[in-house]
Amino acid sequence: MSEAATKTAHPIVRVAAYAGAAVVAVVLVALFVRALPDALARARDGEHAARESACDALGGAPGNQTLGRLPVAAPDFALKDYAGREVRLSSLRGQVVLVNYWATWCGTCVVEMPSMEKLVDKMRGKPFRLLAVSVDDDWADVRKFFAKGTPLEILLDTARDVPKRWGTEKFPESFIVDREGMIRYYIVSNRDWSASSVSSCIDAMLD
Repeated sequence: MSEAATKTAHPIVRVAAYAGAAVVAVVLVALFVRALPDALARARDGEHAARESACDALGGAPGNQTLGRLPVAAPDFALKDYAGREVRLSSLRGQVVLVNYWATWCGTCVVEMPSMEKLVDKMRGKPFRLLAVSVDDDWADVRKFFAKGTPLEILLDTARDVPKRWGTEKFPESFIVDREGMIRYYIVSNRDWSASSVSSCIDAMLD
């Protein structure tokens, strides 16, 4: 090949090489874009399976007659705390919320309260709230019950309207609401809320 032909061939070879590399890059990007949804779906499924496994120990019910089958959107409510401040459930998006319906005259409620206090202490500093909704007749009974104080966030619903909308008429019953406001777990009767399985479940929902 003459010197002139060689000089002409070099740019052509370079252009061909660049074109080939560009084609390969486009193909790789296309394959990546196609595979990404499947990878994300597998990751979500893996996270869901891990959370379900961590929460199995709670022995939750699949739902109730009022709410239907879980998960379902948590019915919103606004109730007042000890200090008269209104707490609205829908304002707690981004946090995992344990909603517990109870009363001072409920024996099994009394049994589980200390373990709930331990759970609140254990989860302190994390995006987690425990709303203990009392259905007592007035604050006097609640204040007397917690004469020595409590770390629990107590709300009062004397009309019992809120638990009825959640399908609860017997106490205690608890619901775990995820960060998007969906009820994921429904627990009938008392539990040992200080158990490591409970905090593991909540941590899995926070991840």
